Amino acid sequence: MTRTLLLTCALATLLSAWGASAARAGHPTDLGGHAHTVADRWSARFAQVTPWHANYYYTQAGRPVALVVPPTANMRARWSWGVAQNEIGPIHHRFARPYPGYGDAGPSGYFAPTPYWPSHTDQFGVYYVRGPWE
Repeated sequence: MTRTLLLTCALATLLSAWGASAARAGHPTDLGGHAHTVADRWSARFAQVTPWHANYYYTQAGRPVALVVPPTANMRARWSWGVAQNEIGPIHHRFARPYPGYGDAGPSGYFAPTPYWPSHTDQFGVYYVRGPWE
């Protein structure tokens, strides 16, 4: 009786562990394009209503630059000098193809150059964007 109970518990534990690892592997969306995790759904909604960049452009490129990070990266650090305003936050935006081209960046003077004495990492004009799964 005890042996059967122990074997049943061990088998149930192995099956649940196997199912959990199989569910986490692979592409985070199903065939309908819906995200599996709450964080992925939240990031997708947030990315639809906010720009992927701040108000500064990368000086060498003349426009904001996307730093593509692995698709599994989900957090970023933003540093500020002077008064401690360092923060860790999620990376909401995901790089996707096809890229439609450079397009219009807005009215002239929309983006500011990097200041002579930057006080925040956002002022460098390089912003994190998660890479595609494919």
